[in-house]
Amino acid sequence: MAIEFETFKMPYYRAIPLGLDPESWVMLEGFIPRQSKGFYVDFAYGQFLGASIPLRFQLSFEGLHSSSTAVIALNTFTEGHWGKPNRVAAHLRRGQRFQVQFIVTSKGYKIIENDIFLCDFDHQLSPKRIRFLEMDGDIILENITFSWESSTRSRRLL
Repeated sequence: MAIEFETFKMPYYRAIPLGLDPESWVMLEGFIPRQSKGFYVDFAYGQFLGASIPLRFQLSFEGLHSSSTAVIALNTFTEGHWGKPNRVAAHLRRGQRFQVQFIVTSKGYKIIENDIFLCDFDHQLSPKRIRFLEMDGDIILENITFSWESSTRSRRLL
């Protein structure tokens, strides 16, 4: 019997068939290469041009130096238009490992960066209708965990 491992090549696509409920979460882990310009994560209603995106997390670096400041823009795409982005300074750096967690609450998303609270982003669209996760950019994605997978693993270990 062969063991199949998920590959994390960019761009990365993953179905989320049941959407995201309050108290569910998604965790990304990986490495940001020294030459990275950044990356984005979309939680989308569909996998087609024009699909609504309740949450886009886009990290970009200002400048070329490895210690350049990282800026995160959070936004929503609906009815063919992007909203006004919320910008937040991030602590993520080029040449370092990262962990970003998106926790869904009844009010919005809590975003945690390397075990440190980064910010909140209020719901503009229902997370329950999210069906796809898309990522692309200059990162090495090593692991992605959804809360329901984590609880399944925990049950198996008991």
